[in-house]
Amino acid sequence: MSNNHLIISMLKLKEVNVTIRRAKKDDMLQVYKLIKALAEFEKLEDQVKINASVLEKDGFDNESPAFTCLVAELSDGYIIGYALFYSSYSTWLGKSIFLEDLYVQPAYRCSGIGKQLFLAVAKIAHESPSKRMDFHCLSWNPASDFYKTLGAVNMTHSEKWQLFRMDEACLDKLFP
Repeated sequence: MSNNHLIISMLKLKEVNVTIRRAKKDDMLQVYKLIKALAEFEKLEDQVKINASVLEKDGFDNESPAFTCLVAELSDGYIIGYALFYSSYSTWLGKSIFLEDLYVQPAYRCSGIGKQLFLAVAKIAHESPSKRMDFHCLSWNPASDFYKTLGAVNMTHSEKWQLFRMDEACLDKLFP
């Protein structure tokens, strides 16, 4: 981290001028570092199994990218936040958007950057045919209150949906 960013971090500025833009392949090292920071915040850092090269390949080196990423960038090119999402499919509605990650570095939170990133993805979802966006939020994460203020509905309560996962170990047991 440069001295300028350290000073900004120490000041915890409330108003920060950023550009929200689509990520480029060259941004993936910075995005990867933010992914690791998000995993640490969620106390799940041991679950990050990818690296910047995987992000570059999956997001930029093929005809059908696995994800789209938006970044919040300072004027000097330093990326302080990101939103990573991909197309999903509902058998009831058709195409939709799944927001996998939304993260802003702690020093830049409460300055509207997270909201800018979230609304940028929401706008993309609104302009898609199904006009739907889904995402997860850990139950202890205060961001859930932020999402509710924007009108998001907790499906766990409203429709009783439960999230299940079959990880690699589970799949390996099914197909030894």
